[in-house]
Amino acid sequence: MRDYIPSRIAVDGEVADEELLLQHLESLRGKKCQIIHPQKGEHLAIVNMCVKNANEHLAQNQGRLGREMAALEELAELLGLPKPPEYIESFDISHTFGADNVAGMVVFHNGRPMKSAYKRFAIKGFDGQNDVGSMNEVLTRRFKHYYEDEEGSTFKIKPDLILLDGGEPQVNAVLPVIRQMDIDVPVFGMVKDSKHRTRAIAFDGGEIQISSHRSAFTLVSNIQEEVHRFAITYHHKKHKKSSFSSGLMKIDGIGEKKAKNLLKHFKTIANIKEATVEELCTVPGISLQNAQDIAKHYQNN
Repeated sequence: MRDYIPSRIAVDGEVADEELLLQHLESLRGKKCQIIHPQKGEHLAIVNMCVKNANEHLAQNQGRLGREMAALEELAELLGLPKPPEYIESFDISHTFGADNVAGMVVFHNGRPMKSAYKRFAIKGFDGQNDVGSMNEVLTRRFKHYYEDEEGSTFKIKPDLILLDGGEPQVNAVLPVIRQMDIDVPVFGMVKDSKHRTRAIAFDGGEIQISSHRSAFTLVSNIQEEVHRFAITYHHKKHKKSSFSSGLMKIDGIGEKKAKNLLKHFKTIANIKEATVEELCTVPGISLQNAQDIAKHYQNN
């Protein structure tokens, strides 16, 4: 830290408690230093440049924050909320013809993505295509975490608004869940048009068109695009791993559990192909016969 404190510190105008500031700077530097008030020359030019950069940065941040707060206020008015929703959670389901069902949850805090609070869910309750059932399961699990997790978990934060990717069926699937779990949070759906662009907001009883509400439309569109991106990225990853598992299960004696153990241990099919029989035997559940069959399979393919 000491290397960053110069011997002379130029400031713009008078400083309150200058002596106290000087003592603090000297304690950081470990040596004496001096506060100067330049009136001309290079030091004044540097101070003026710093002030200009700071003002521009502040204006940009205030402008962005102002736009985001305006969008949240507009959204609150549109949805009949008592105040702008500072903490918004959004959910989307992703699968391939009912296989490898997953869900993504994204969070927008004060109109901006809060990626540290994003969550992924693998659907466990059933197989096959059922977006409504999947949404029901995911919200049940999400709010079970709300009650059971320890303090510090982002699941302990109760959102001001929930936005689901989908229409009234998804909303109707979730409302009984949050009511039963005594969660008082407004829930709405985000409806897309035929070109997969946000068209309206769905609620228990109909739809609200939002294309004419520019700020709210932009915010909701950004949320819908982000939750779709997050969910489908997780799905592609899971589907790829599932495809690898299916390939392993073509080998005699290798079922789903052993295939998953192999992938968990070696990470990729390429690593499994290159593994020796002895290395394959170190995987839980893989017998010597299994290892020999795996090695023989990849030698012949």
